[in-house]
Amino acid sequence: MSHPSIYSDSSEDVLEPNTLDDEDEWKDVDPDHASPSFLSFGGNVRFRNLERFLEDAKKNHSVDLVDVQSRLSLDVFGMIKLINFVRAEVAQGRLRPNVMPANFLEGDRHLKPVIDDDALLYSVDEIFDVIKSQTNPLTNVPIQARMTQEEVQDMAKECNELREQVVYYRSALQKTYLENLELQERNFNEPSEQDVINGTTATSAREIENDSHYFSSYGYNDIHETMLKDHVRTDAYRDFIYENKDLFAGKVVLDVGCGTGILSLLCAKAGARKIIAVDNSSIIDKAREIVFENELGDKIHCLRGKIEEVTLPVKHVDIIVSEWMGYCLLYEAMLDSVIWARDHYLVPGGLMVPSHATLQLSLFADDEYISDKISFWKSVYGFNMSCMQARAYDDIVIRTIEADAVPSPSEKVLELPLHTVRKEDLTLSGADFLLPAEREVDQLYGFVIHFDIFFTTNQDAEIQDAKVGFTTGPSGAETHWQQGLALINTPQFRSAGLKVADQVKGSIALRKGTDNFRELEITINWQVKPAGSDNAGILAGGRQTWLMH
Repeated sequence: MSHPSIYSDSSEDVLEPNTLDDEDEWKDVDPDHASPSFLSFGGNVRFRNLERFLEDAKKNHSVDLVDVQSRLSLDVFGMIKLINFVRAEVAQGRLRPNVMPANFLEGDRHLKPVIDDDALLYSVDEIFDVIKSQTNPLTNVPIQARMTQEEVQDMAKECNELREQVVYYRSALQKTYLENLELQERNFNEPSEQDVINGTTATSAREIENDSHYFSSYGYNDIHETMLKDHVRTDAYRDFIYENKDLFAGKVVLDVGCGTGILSLLCAKAGARKIIAVDNSSIIDKAREIVFENELGDKIHCLRGKIEEVTLPVKHVDIIVSEWMGYCLLYEAMLDSVIWARDHYLVPGGLMVPSHATLQLSLFADDEYISDKISFWKSVYGFNMSCMQARAYDDIVIRTIEADAVPSPSEKVLELPLHTVRKEDLTLSGADFLLPAEREVDQLYGFVIHFDIFFTTNQDAEIQDAKVGFTTGPSGAETHWQQGLALINTPQFRSAGLKVADQVKGSIALRKGTDNFRELEITINWQVKPAGSDNAGILAGGRQTWLMH
């Protein structure tokens, strides 16, 4: 489909400002078939023709919508933010708004229309049509002069996919946009009458609030800096992707929870044809800029939203990459979303990166830690402050544990094959363990929880086939996940020292939090039995539940 030049001089495309307000002019026009008119950013003239509007924006406000979209690889919502930002700036007297750096992309403030019934917001797909028709965005040379027939066909296919996406977004915008704004502004402490009647108010509001907090926590730079500087983590993904470029070449990749987009960038450099990067936090705006700065906008498409709710520009993907692991592996419940994405988008025979994860359990015995963190409160400058340790035994503590504080080997209590695992498999009802003491300790103080990650090259491979992987355990290099420490409530449960070959036997259960599904509840039953062929007698034991929140 060809388009007239953006710089058309036809005066027939321009309408007087008040023309459209004349009811007599419009009374015989079917509103479903009426051509839209575009109010200029200056608010002083309307255009029947989108190209004339774009020309006016560039000439009078120094805003080239086509150029900005190409440079920032804006999706539909990004274009909506850009349009509303410019309108707001001009309305405040800044006639030539500064759109770089693209701070207007942060947050959702500029999703709210500046003027009612802004036809431009419902015609974003036409702007994309103009962009596709004008030039090759990489060379700024007319497409027909530089592209082969096959490349033209590929671009046409991408254009159709984009058009389908825009149709969906436009429909969603028309039907739910104002409702969503109302929901965001609603005070969760003021439930509707129907919510009270149904008895669902507290749960629904809490779930929304918990989810909002989870995603907003990933909008800050610090957490991403910490993860990127975790070389154990990032190097493993890089090594697997770069060492298996043949798996990624020409493929479509989905990056779930992309953050800054580091995994998408690696996949692009490895030869992936298209990468869809999805994140529901405001960091996606930074990811778009990073993609632009690294000149990968032709390969990486950034989308903001939950993977369960966004509409991808493709029906299927060949590979799913994600760094979904939380503390103690399953904290934050992000794996649920990765599994959903796999079930809805991954082609048969597609690849999950990483491919396997295991949860590991071991013993903890560190007199110095107990003295510093527990016994300390019994006498602080001669005063008893034991109440300060009231919750010391209730929560999982995330910390770096030295290898010499672990007197046993670790045992696998959960294995997750990412190609086949189900959401219900993420609840552990009771996995047995047997942990022998490898050295003598004065007292058993608790349990250590860590996880291991593996990368294999096909969905039929086993863990032992993995050539790339990493551990978050005390014996490995330190990671930002550290380890989870579950301290035994020694004032409540009888404890005991361990001799070499004494055994700690029991079971571990793990489930999502009662009040917040992104939290964890971990329960361990244990018995300490002496060394010997019959293992007769129980030296100590108990049953305790810890929370991670």
